[in-house]
Amino acid sequence: MYQITNNCVCCHNCATECPMQAIDFVGCKYEIDQDKCVECGLCAKVCHTASIIDPEENREVPAHERIVKQADVVVCGAGTGLVAAVRAAMGGKKVIVLEKSSRLGGNTDYAHAFFPVYTKWHEKAGMEDCREKAIQHYLEVTNHVLEEDVLRTAVYGCGEFFDWLCQFGTCEQVYHLVNLGDADAHGPIYGPGLLNFPKRIRDNLNCRDDAIGPGWGGTYVKYTMLEAIEKLGLDVEIYTEHAARHLLTDEHGAITGVVADDPGGQTQINAPVVILATGGFGKSDEKLKEFAPWFFAGETPIHRFSVPTDTGDGIDMLRELGVEPNPERMYISMFGPKHHPFNNVLADIALEPEMLQINLDGKRWVDEEVHLFGMTPLIAQQPKEISWSVQGLDVIGSIADRFLNNPAMAGRVWQFQTWEEELNEEALLDTPVKKADTLEELAELCGMPVQALLDTVKRYNAFCAQGRDEDFGKAADKLVPVPDHGPYYAIYGKRFSEAAMGGLMVDGQCRVLRNDGTPIPGLYGVGDATSAMHRKGELAVISELTWAVASAYTSGGNAVDYLDRKGQ
Repeated sequence: MYQITNNCVCCHNCATECPMQAIDFVGCKYEIDQDKCVECGLCAKVCHTASIIDPEENREVPAHERIVKQADVVVCGAGTGLVAAVRAAMGGKKVIVLEKSSRLGGNTDYAHAFFPVYTKWHEKAGMEDCREKAIQHYLEVTNHVLEEDVLRTAVYGCGEFFDWLCQFGTCEQVYHLVNLGDADAHGPIYGPGLLNFPKRIRDNLNCRDDAIGPGWGGTYVKYTMLEAIEKLGLDVEIYTEHAARHLLTDEHGAITGVVADDPGGQTQINAPVVILATGGFGKSDEKLKEFAPWFFAGETPIHRFSVPTDTGDGIDMLRELGVEPNPERMYISMFGPKHHPFNNVLADIALEPEMLQINLDGKRWVDEEVHLFGMTPLIAQQPKEISWSVQGLDVIGSIADRFLNNPAMAGRVWQFQTWEEELNEEALLDTPVKKADTLEELAELCGMPVQALLDTVKRYNAFCAQGRDEDFGKAADKLVPVPDHGPYYAIYGKRFSEAAMGGLMVDGQCRVLRNDGTPIPGLYGVGDATSAMHRKGELAVISELTWAVASAYTSGGNAVDYLDRKGQ
């Protein structure tokens, strides 16, 4: 009988495909009703994380001595790491890609938002080259915590990557489908989101059905790179179930290769360049206890929206070289709507400061302006570790409009044409959204004491009127009263882990840095494995997919330059 392991990331693919409706969400993961299951295997075929297994299937792999291979470049991680592999191979280098899982993609298959700041298509449309303006903007909004040279790589690299990507597939067609004429609405700094398309656009694309995964944008990049390797005859070898474990260096500290665990033993690849695209550490209890001890507070299990391979292998390899990660430059999220994290704007609306966070006692429990990193330890102290984000339609509408007019949030509505359609559709289902014409009815739907909610709202509105929050000190400009008329909405929030990212510090060339700030010759870092775009507890100002492809593109190119300078 098929079973769903704890590696499940709740993408819902299996439940959608099951013809017997034998798969349902129970507790914090999906489970298979064995009485309904007919063992057709469709669920296992569509599982992007290989989390559905048949325990009766066993594969014996003969043990072997360490295998030694030679390459110019080794890429550890076959998500956006494939971008680095293709670019290095196009530069005439022999590349070996090591993937820890039995499948390619990792979290890249769940990455969906790509925002090229400036491309040749912006230029053709006569739009402003605003890359330097974008860099200054990102520096300001992060209080200059992020390194300017790294931001420059992200801002320039994302557009260069997209222009480069156009040679392989349907990107030109895609760009025009997005309607560049509307780009001014997105503002000059961010540019439109191009790889996060609603279904109405995806249906018009000339690409294979299996190239469209849960997040689609990252999956599209993955398949495009695999096709490029085949069509161009690039010297790229890909080995699955090969987990990079140890970096090899010479007496000067320069990279000379990597050792990986494989199904039968170990494989050593001798190479002067290693690119670490190993992902985050959301599946590592050890690292979460170290970097976020509050993660395991509370009584209920936490669903971790991370692929099984996210165990922070890059951190482990760097530590063997005496390099320690910086906890101040990591992102770990743990609170939000019990909802598919990237399907819609609901997750963003629910955590905006204009909303009220109300626990099951009907009481407000936090300054809603506190960032996720501050909220998440506190939610464990609430009844059943649950909070409802409550507000009236008018307030939610203003929040949604703000998001949808913000270029950084372009494309976040996935299933529906408007936020209101989505909100109302969800309210009709047994999902994270409740809708009621009165606060009394809303309290009952959410399982709160009616009078307690009424008293909480009355007290909060009084604070709004006087411009001072006497309970939690929320800023006056964020004190938005709950309207005196419905409809009212409540969005369900519970502890979950969206991601745990960071560990490797890199410079503007994506070279991995020692603790003293000097680069390790021949070692590059990509995407979630790096701390480039994060400050403590805060999601990157540039989307993860944008940074991942920009850093992979940059790493692949710089690897070629590095080898050419060495005469290799």
